[in-house]
Amino acid sequence: MVKYIVAGFAISSLFHAVNVQAQQDPTAPLGWQKKISPTRISAPTLPQLQSVICEQSRCRATLNGQTLMVGRYIKGYRVSQINDSSVILTRNQKQWQLSLFTADIKQ
Repeated sequence: MVKYIVAGFAISSLFHAVNVQAQQDPTAPLGWQKKISPTRISAPTLPQLQSVICEQSRCRATLNGQTLMVGRYIKGYRVSQINDSSVILTRNQKQWQLSLFTADIKQ
């Protein structure tokens, strides 16, 4: 009976030693704990406005190589308005205006 108790104790201590070894790096300095890096949630990048074509009061815009009209979606953004030189995108009640030209035009 004593053999079985000793054998059971040896097996349980072996499992405990394996569990402790898996939780800790044996080469790390004493008291050292691995830092947990925070997860970063990145927002999708805005599409790039490449061109605007307007014919008979209908405008289309080329964004990232796709020709889109008002109401279409690209990368989760909705094309809500197209003017002759800019496009307004909406997502989650926020708006972004993409322009073909910078506002800093020097003559």
